[in-house]
Amino acid sequence: MSKEGETNVAEKLMGALISKMETMDSDLQSLKGENASLRKALENPAVLLKRAGFVAARNNMPEDVFPDEFRGSDILKGDNLNGMNLPRTNEEFHNMEWADIHALAEQAKSTGAIGNELGME
Repeated sequence: MSKEGETNVAEKLMGALISKMETMDSDLQSLKGENASLRKALENPAVLLKRAGFVAARNNMPEDVFPDEFRGSDILKGDNLNGMNLPRTNEEFHNMEWADIHALAEQAKSTGAIGNELGME
């Protein structure tokens, strides 16, 4: 092979290597951008959950509920029911410990607010 042919092959090889490196560099920059956007999304889980279709539900208990004739006069309403202090929002219920939930249930049963009157569960 002549000197000119070897130079031409070397130039083609060098051009292919440079092209491949430029492609890899642009792919790497693209991955860095995606990584940055994913890190940003993970910094605030609420945004991630919102994009997934979940919505926050923090509703206060109703203040103007009329008595239900089928249930009797006791309805969970307000801060205090038969001496029991109830949480007012879903978030407060969610943040309760299991021991507190069981204690609240036992207190409700003992005051007769809920449960089977015959003692059977």
